[in-house]
Amino acid sequence: MLIQKLRLQRGWSQQQLADLSGLSVRTIQRLEKGQDASVESLKSLAAVFEIDFSQR
Repeated sequence: MLIQKLRLQRGWSQQQLADLSGLSVRTIQRLEKGQDASVESLKSLAAVFEIDFSQR
């Protein structure tokens, strides 16, 4: 999953990503398994990974 790949490239644990994004560790785990994410969760992760997120 892309989220896990981006996280590992930065050397972050799931807990670190959760802390940086304001999401729970459980949410990070679910998203890394490919479950659907809310727009708000995606925006939070995009901000942490410095990726432009434009909802169209």
